[in-house]
Amino acid sequence: MSVQYVFRRGAVYWWRRRLPVQLRTDCRSRIEVSLRTTSLNIARSIAAEVTRASEHLLHGMSPSMISPDDARRILTKVAITHSAKLDGVSAAELAFGDNAKNARTADIATGWAYRLFAAQGVDATVGQIEQKEMLAAGLEAQTITLVAQTIVTLRQQGAMPPKRKRIAGLMAEFNIPETRVNVQQAEQLYLRGMAAALLDADRRWTGLRHDDDLLLQSGLLEEARRPIAQSVPAGIPTALSSPAPVEPVSVPVPPAKGPQTPPPEISPAAPVTAEVAISDDADDIDSLTDIEDESYRSLIDIVTAAGEAKVTLKQWDSKTLKQHIQLAKLFVRFLGHDNPTRVGQKHLAQFRDILLKFPKNYGKSPRDHVISVSDILARAEKLPKAEVGLTKATINRHMNNMANIAGMCEAYGYSWESYNGISKLRAKTSGEPENERPSFTTGDLEALFSLPIWTGAATGTNDASPAGEIFHDARYWVPLIGAYQGARREEICGFRLDEIIDLEGIWGFKFIPSEGRRFKSKAAKRHIPIHPELMRLGFLDYADALRKAGHFLLFPELRAVAEATPMGDVFNDDWQKMKDLAMPLAKAEGKVFHSFRHWCNNEMKQKGVSSEIRKDILGHINKDVNEGTYSQVARLRLMRRCLQKLPRPSAGLEPAPVRLLPQVLAHTPRQTRKQATG
Repeated sequence: MSVQYVFRRGAVYWWRRRLPVQLRTDCRSRIEVSLRTTSLNIARSIAAEVTRASEHLLHGMSPSMISPDDARRILTKVAITHSAKLDGVSAAELAFGDNAKNARTADIATGWAYRLFAAQGVDATVGQIEQKEMLAAGLEAQTITLVAQTIVTLRQQGAMPPKRKRIAGLMAEFNIPETRVNVQQAEQLYLRGMAAALLDADRRWTGLRHDDDLLLQSGLLEEARRPIAQSVPAGIPTALSSPAPVEPVSVPVPPAKGPQTPPPEISPAAPVTAEVAISDDADDIDSLTDIEDESYRSLIDIVTAAGEAKVTLKQWDSKTLKQHIQLAKLFVRFLGHDNPTRVGQKHLAQFRDILLKFPKNYGKSPRDHVISVSDILARAEKLPKAEVGLTKATINRHMNNMANIAGMCEAYGYSWESYNGISKLRAKTSGEPENERPSFTTGDLEALFSLPIWTGAATGTNDASPAGEIFHDARYWVPLIGAYQGARREEICGFRLDEIIDLEGIWGFKFIPSEGRRFKSKAAKRHIPIHPELMRLGFLDYADALRKAGHFLLFPELRAVAEATPMGDVFNDDWQKMKDLAMPLAKAEGKVFHSFRHWCNNEMKQKGVSSEIRKDILGHINKDVNEGTYSQVARLRLMRRCLQKLPRPSAGLEPAPVRLLPQVLAHTPRQTRKQATG
């Protein structure tokens, strides 16, 4: 059974009601509110209260509307005044040698821009519906593109919204109360009048002025009925009302000089260039029930379609697509709607500010991607201050992705109000990003590699268990690879077995992008030799054991339950425990996994390894022309000699027979945290 004004979007029920024609302000023709429930019974109860409140609201607003007669007067006054001004502008343009054809096209484009501003407000855009209307009106594709550009230009120049003083002057002239609704309607009438004058371009630019005689006689007739209002420039007639109905006429212009003739009767068939009647639609307030179709394409739908196209074109991988879709869904939850035409720079700024109040661990749980923004903020309020606020890097990534999303919407014909200021919402960073974290010392690493996980633990855990058998897994190898290869955490954790290859008689790591691993730059794609210390400790035997067990990942135990969870994030839980045990002051000193990378780079530098070779090993971009453009990547044997210059903080470890974790041998899927603790 349907419920009045209630419809369902996805699983959630919404309440929506059309506004009467005279109440359609702020470019809205209806009011819609999420009822925030998936239960029809609850939705029915809430909707009844919302409907009751709306009846009082609409009833109270109606008496304050501008009357149809006053609306007609305002529209005509603006059209006449602006038309006279345009006559002067066109004369000046010709005097300075401007092209009449280009000027005519510019007038038409500006007229349509003002017409769309009147209909849609400051967020006006040229969508598919608007394009069809303009094509039907005879506009060429090039002119339609110019309309869209003109809308952006007028907004940037501050022409929208119109100056409040100008609108207030119009309302004062016709004794109209300055209520919020009246101001909005007067603004729409002002823009419609401007549009009507501009779209009457043929009168200025083609020489076809068949309306001159008619407008002259109309002006004389009106002048005979009542004196011209003082605020109208001399010589410009004003359309006035009289007891008898006044037929709508074309937009008047200043009467031409010359002998006056008796005014003829105005024919009902006289051309009309601007519609001025404002009428109520009796059916417009009728009930809306079970409405599913929307007149716009949803923001998430656009991001999904555009992102899938990028994956097909090999511009993105599936992980990048997922990140953008998840961010779009979060943005929609923040907005409370999924209409891309109702988004602007202010919403982006508010969204960034909200992200700064999110828990630092937001996104680690699959539940984070479905609960409301208010629930996320409520969780953050219960956390210590140090655990709240996304990092600079995360904020910057989200802002970059929001710029991509805005561009996708624009490409699909749903331009946002503006997003040019999105770069100003990014967090500023000082110096090279790679230098923001301090380096480990060799002493730090010696303490780390003396933990039971390397020296022997009965259960393979990273606690202080009695000496026992060593298990070879991510906890054993990832820190070693981080130290001796200088690789990033995600590069290491996402390794596949087929990326460990023998090239030129040297075993090495082949760093290439894959489904489970993305790279920061083209330079990150590289091939470097495996450090001899890893070979000594049995790394190749470990890889061979995994192949025999039927695995294709180097660290299969890091594969999360949720596909979108990076394998490096899974490893991070164990890493934090290991780091805290070996280096209790590391957190206070700002040392993180990336500090391995700094240690590797710094130690090679101290041993005289040149910067370009270090960059080849670490996957940095060689920005110097001599280093990057005119030189090739260092050969594997040279890289191996440079890596051998590193200190060996694990020199005290003895190689142990390879032993895989039981769950790796059994191919047991990883448990969720709840399963592991419960």
